[in-house]
This record gives sequence, C-alpha cells and structure tokens, in this order.
Amino acid sequence: MKKVALLFTGHDLSEGTDAVLNSLKRHHVKGNFFLTGDYLRNAVFKPYVRRMLKDGHVVSGHSDKHLLISDWGSRDELLVSRDSFLRDLKTNVDELALSGIDTCQLHYYIPSYEWYNSQTVAWAKEIGLSSINYTPGIRTAADYSYPEMGERYLSSIAILEGLWSYEEKFGLNGFMILVHMGTDERRKDKLYHHLDDMINILKKRGYQIVDIPGLLN
Repeated sequence: MKKVALLFTGHDLSEGTDAVLNSLKRHHVKGNFFLTGDYLRNAVFKPYVRRMLKDGHVVSGHSDKHLLISDWGSRDELLVSRDSFLRDLKTNVDELALSGIDTCQLHYYIPSYEWYNSQTVAWAKEIGLSSINYTPGIRTAADYSYPEMGERYLSSIAILEGLWSYEEKFGLNGFMILVHMGTDERRKDKLYHHLDDMINILKKRGYQIVDIPGLLN
C-alpha cells in the first residue's frame, strides 16, 4: 500500500483552518497539525485546536515562538544557544499539555520555519522529540509565498502541476506533504482551497493518506 501524510503548520495565521478541517472530515482523512506555543495561546485559535483533537488528528509542536535557529545563508551558523532552544521547545510542549494533548505520546515535531541542523536535531532528541520535515522534491511548502516576492512566488496551479508531475515520474510513497493553513493576505491564491482535489487525486492514484505514526512506524 502506497502511503502519504498531510502536514499542516500553524503559528500566527490560521484563516484556512476551517477549510482544512472540513476537507479532512469530508474525506475521512487524518491530518497532522504542528502548532507553535503562540498559536496554542491565541484565544481565536483555541476552537480549532479542540476540533483537531475531537476529530482525531495528530497535534504536536512547531516551537514556542517560531524561532529562527540559524542563518539562512549558513545552516550551521546558529542564532540560538542550547539553553534558549530547549527552553523554547519545552514551553511549546507545556502549552500542548495545557491544550489537552497527551505529551507523553509526542515523538515528532516540525522545527520552526522547517529549518534545522544536526545540532538542533540532537538537542530536540534530548527531550524525546524527533525532528521531521516535509519531503524534498515537491514545492507545496511554497504556498506561503505571494506575488510581491517576485521569482520566489509560486501559484497554486504551478505548485500542483509540479506535485503531479513529480508523482508521475517518481511516485510519492512515504512522502510528507506540507500545506500551510494560514498565509499572508497578499496571497489571494490559497493552496488549502485545493485540498479536496489533492486528496481525491491521491486516492485515485492509489495512495492511503495516514497520520505520521502510520507513515513512520
């Protein structure tokens, strides 16, 4: 059986979360939500978190304050100390516990900005968390971009054309596909509005959509 997992991250934006949760429910699919402490503390977002748990989705961490851990030009040039990194991550775990998540069952988290190095991976492992990320080769994570970014902008059509072209050439078995459930208001073309079509096409192509434990264990 070919398997993929759908990943969703949340920090300060969440305007597409209703659409995401509705799509997953329509298709009887479990998603994987990785949330910052700032997200979890936001009163406006708390109903979304309760619904994620009620619907049986995986909910885990994405750092507390969405720290940039290292320089964009040099991944190994750390901008945080071990103590500040672990303090931030532990606070995220504490907020997850306050939101009703059984943190004893947490094994995976997505680093902030989906950016990490070997040192931060080792630090997270000290408190029992494995660092995971979307699978390279596809560009769904570029759905954060907006036209004013120039060449860095990718429309949803371009993202999806690239996704299905990649699938036809190499397949997506074992892939973790990331979609942002909140993006800058300057992006009018939201990828999460295409989630129904994405799920339908994946199923038609023989993929089982599973949660992270079902994909990695």
